[in-house]
Amino acid sequence: MAAQSLKDRLAQTAIVRAPGIYDALTAALAEKAGFEAVFVSGSAVAFSQLARPDIGLVSMTEMADVVARVRDRVDIHLFVDADSGFGNALSVARTVRAFERAGASGIQIEDQIDVKPDGQETTRPLVSADAMVGKIKAALDARHDGNTVISARSDAMFSTGLDDAMDRAARYAEAGADMVFVEGLKTAGERHRLCDLLSGKVPLLFNLMKPGADGMPTPDGLQGEGYSVVLFPGTAIGAASNAAWQALNLLNGNDIGTDSVAITDLIDQKEFLG
Repeated sequence: MAAQSLKDRLAQTAIVRAPGIYDALTAALAEKAGFEAVFVSGSAVAFSQLARPDIGLVSMTEMADVVARVRDRVDIHLFVDADSGFGNALSVARTVRAFERAGASGIQIEDQIDVKPDGQETTRPLVSADAMVGKIKAALDARHDGNTVISARSDAMFSTGLDDAMDRAARYAEAGADMVFVEGLKTAGERHRLCDLLSGKVPLLFNLMKPGADGMPTPDGLQGEGYSVVLFPGTAIGAASNAAWQALNLLNGNDIGTDSVAITDLIDQKEFLG
């Protein structure tokens, strides 16, 4: 394990850069590349292990197994995607204990409902803020190590809008979350509103889905705004899938030139229950 806890690292000014990984190999490569932390991405695990979208098909025990294999190979901080905690507050407590035993340094819990309505498996309906506060408190009570970071994520931007996202972020911080993540903030103004609300009170996390793309913030810029962690969840799985796509087509004699295919294009969203 890293000599310094993730919680102590988050108290420093320099932003933590954590690429998304999905197995021991990608974690070892990230460590060799000099990263001090990685994010065990639920979507990357779903893509790589099931060839399905991230809709809750990966179980808690399957995710814990991935974390254990990764921890056996690397010493850097492991920040782990726990989806909605895999159930109610009691399930959240069990998840936290299992992920800690597997080697997690930090655990991220979101406020989406566990089972999506039929035909809406890729949408983001929410549990109530009260229910999420209960999950946060259950997670804090369940952890054995006070240095295990409990991060609260809200997806309210996709369902109920900016005002509710800010209200939820404030409530989650007040409930004792060690870090807060509001997914879906697209503009500098939206990010600044969150930072004005919580920066300096609790570490903040940003999900950088397309690093380097036009209009996307940079890690240094995010640090200046008041963020403590930046995730790159799709970089490794995207690069790996494109490399495999090109190599396999070359091996089979298919002329695709330099074409690349996004992992989400390779996995048909309409066939994920097949």
